[in-house]
Amino acid sequence: MIGQVLKTIFRYNMLPDGARAGVAVSGGADSVALLHVLHRLSVPRRWSLRVLHFDHLLRGPESDADRQFVEELSASLGLECCVGSADVRDVARGANLEQTARQLRYQFFADIRVQQKLDAVATGHTASDQAETVLMRLFQGASPDSLSGIRAVNLGWVIRPFLDLTRDQVRDWLRSEGLRWREDSSNQDNCYDRNRLRNEVLPLLRNQWNPKLEAALSRLAELAARDEEFWIAQVEANWPQVAASHRLGIVLDVEKLRLEHPALQTRVLKRACAEAAGGRFGSIWPRMSHGQVEELLGLVAQEEGDGRVSLPGLEAWRSFSQILLHKRVIALIRVEAMALTAPGVASLSVDGPQLRAGKTETCDGAYNEGSSWLDGSLAPGPFLLRPWRAGDRYGASGRLEECSVHELLQRRKIPAWDRAEWPVLEFQGQIVWARGLGVAMGWRAGSRSACSIQIAEEPVDARG
Repeated sequence: MIGQVLKTIFRYNMLPDGARAGVAVSGGADSVALLHVLHRLSVPRRWSLRVLHFDHLLRGPESDADRQFVEELSASLGLECCVGSADVRDVARGANLEQTARQLRYQFFADIRVQQKLDAVATGHTASDQAETVLMRLFQGASPDSLSGIRAVNLGWVIRPFLDLTRDQVRDWLRSEGLRWREDSSNQDNCYDRNRLRNEVLPLLRNQWNPKLEAALSRLAELAARDEEFWIAQVEANWPQVAASHRLGIVLDVEKLRLEHPALQTRVLKRACAEAAGGRFGSIWPRMSHGQVEELLGLVAQEEGDGRVSLPGLEAWRSFSQILLHKRVIALIRVEAMALTAPGVASLSVDGPQLRAGKTETCDGAYNEGSSWLDGSLAPGPFLLRPWRAGDRYGASGRLEECSVHELLQRRKIPAWDRAEWPVLEFQGQIVWARGLGVAMGWRAGSRSACSIQIAEEPVDARG
């Protein structure tokens, strides 16, 4: 068995020589066996191991006994044991208990990894766990990408060295070595979906359909994972053309995205959702239902107009030919007006660009449309920097009359989320400058201007 584990580690390059690794140990058979195997391999491979145990506080004295068992086992092997805990029921508050427990457990692993500067954290998932995961997702109407099941390496640091071994193989090895482990009594409680699948459904399918069902489902997951690697590469290649970061989330170019096959569109949308939620594609962010994916594809397919789709913790917002994926907790609130003098700087939001007004004796001949040189003798300031409002009018170049700012923004197809805080500069009640439109007619500096004020926007990254 140790040879198979080493083969799996080499195959996926899980632990190079000299690596620092955490081993997630619950006290159950799979994790205890994993610890013993990695410990035996650690000397020739020069691995430095830490034991990680997370107490979900779900089983009272039994949980306490599990923790004590893991601490004693770690001490017997001369390894440091890092223990974390959380009241999963209190955190879940009616949400899925298993999913909440997993999220808390992996957050603990991630925190310890950073604190202890670990290269990887190993978990004891087996081919049997893989079979259960794939079958469960099939029953739930899984998308093709989710059939890849449990990844051998996930997030770049979570590793599964036992993924080519069945649960029975692991237990047989433990017995042959005379090693003890703890049994989790909750594993027999069929009120949990996975337990019912493990204890009732899988044995029935093995007996009635395929005695090698675990191997068949593991092979399906492996093939699906291989295909998904191809699709992830396609997403990476297309990402710079169709997506861009925005201070509110991720913005997608609908026209470019619509040129791609729906299979690629789906994966681009999933990556955008993951990044907008602050996670990683295919890992942290909760998987979307088929209906939600179809709603997003519908948002891409519609010819024109606005639209919104609600997702777990996110919202997809279409405006013109763009889609913004943003967290639903973000509210687009117009900020108050700000005074701006020349020279000086001002900004309408903490994370938005700064507007700089610089005074000079010349304007460098920049008198064309969109020019940002203001005639300082006509408008010396102070100015009022504010978001545009309904009813605002702007003296556009080439027009005899002022035009509605709203109309100009619509013509330029400025998306709704950017229009909300679109800045204009006001002097004595008149708009003399607007973002993207430059200085209004009648206020531009010319060759005879005694004084000029340059209006320039600086991105957040340019701030000192």
